[in-house]
Amino acid sequence: MATRILVLGLDAADAALIHEGIDAGTLPSFARLCTGATELSLSNTLSTLPGAIWPEIAAGRSSGKTGFYFPPRQLRTGEAVPRPVEADEVDPTSFWTLASDAGARVAVIDYPWWPLRSGLNGIQVAEWGTHDRPFGSDGLAFSEPSDIASELTARYGPYPMTAQGVVGTATRAPCDHHNASEGAYEALLSDLVAGIELKTQLLVDLLHQEDWDLFVAVFGEPQCAGHQMWHLLEHAAAHPLGQATDPVREIYRRLDLAIGALMRAAGEHAVSVVIASHGMAKPTGGPQLIPEVLLRLGLASGQGSAAGVRARLPAPAKKLARLVLKGKLQHRAREAAGSLPNPLESRETRAAALDGDRCSWIRINVQGREPFGSVAAGDAPELVENIRRELLALTDPATGEPVVATASTPLEEFGPDAHPDMPDLLVSFREDLEVLETCESARVGRVHVPYRAPARRTGAHPTTPTTAWIAGASAEAVATTGSVTDLAPTILELLGLSVPASLDGHSLLRRTAVA
Repeated sequence: MATRILVLGLDAADAALIHEGIDAGTLPSFARLCTGATELSLSNTLSTLPGAIWPEIAAGRSSGKTGFYFPPRQLRTGEAVPRPVEADEVDPTSFWTLASDAGARVAVIDYPWWPLRSGLNGIQVAEWGTHDRPFGSDGLAFSEPSDIASELTARYGPYPMTAQGVVGTATRAPCDHHNASEGAYEALLSDLVAGIELKTQLLVDLLHQEDWDLFVAVFGEPQCAGHQMWHLLEHAAAHPLGQATDPVREIYRRLDLAIGALMRAAGEHAVSVVIASHGMAKPTGGPQLIPEVLLRLGLASGQGSAAGVRARLPAPAKKLARLVLKGKLQHRAREAAGSLPNPLESRETRAAALDGDRCSWIRINVQGREPFGSVAAGDAPELVENIRRELLALTDPATGEPVVATASTPLEEFGPDAHPDMPDLLVSFREDLEVLETCESARVGRVHVPYRAPARRTGAHPTTPTTAWIAGASAEAVATTGSVTDLAPTILELLGLSVPASLDGHSLLRRTAVA
């Protein structure tokens, strides 16, 4: 059997680590892939919308315009509380549904953060072995047609971590459930290796099952390994597990074997597109400081003495207060202190800092847009500018350097077609300082909020370009720079299909030569 276009995604794989392995001779499949391939360096939205990379690759459209930008916990216009995005809120149109509609035979396995679409000319299996599982239930894979997932699970079994009863959710991945003991790291590594091997066998069998025009599969293991074991890269010599296996690099070696097997199974004439979506690095911190900054600026719900007392209380005292006070009493106390978990539920709030993973998103509590709006729509632009000015004035006490890298508006980032669900200010932080836990300015004074990594994660996503390789098409036929939104139209043109005008991306193929 033969495949025309093979698309392999490596979720959060670090391109620098891949190149290091190529140079060291430990990743021979990557080395063969890169020989004669075109390497692409693609801009992405990691600095503003870090959850948007996979949706933008699939759709070829800017998440700043579609409004689908942070699936785990996103604010919708007209709602006061951020929540997970539901599958039926997402337009499922993607490069593979467009190919399917044009008559191409497609297979899509474990594409992250993407719903199914009925009537596909082929198969799609979702959330069998992914890092994130936003749309399924009970940790079970689902598919189109609906019986494919159960058939594959019956044949290959559940994904290793799912088999052990570790189930992910929209806000917590299966690999987040381990503890930090040496035995837990060994078990996690074993599960990830077993997951790569099992998925590779499943994919090879599917590739041999029939001729595919387009075959898409994504490995989530580099995301899990990076988040949970990135510190072992730096401290391998001092850690028994690191000395024995260097677990992150071991995952990359196993992925190298998988890529070699899949490219062989696709056939010698297949065009391969391999995507390292976004990398990994040490956490930087920063977003946890902004709620306190807004409180000091008088923009949170707490404006009086209660807010001042709360700002000076140590963390244990704050935790005790939450345990003692319950229900409406707790809500009123936290509203008075400016520490509501969902600040937009108060008419006292003028601006709220929303969780953006490595970013902070500021949402103005606008009348007529927010359920408890307190700021007149005409006053919102001036307030945004005032907040931006104050955020850019924040410095690191240790160095005197600014801590905020950028603070931009949706209009500046995405143009006049920006979706109304976008935050009013998108804030990213410096990555060249130590972990940001303290900032200061003349207006807010000194703010100290310790950084707490979610689920003991030691790796986080830096603002690096997305790296992709196209092998099998003429090197002269492919531009080397662009945006992640360009991948969808490029794949469509590799299939010989037209690119809809509705896409924001543009094909990177040069018209003179298409494989």
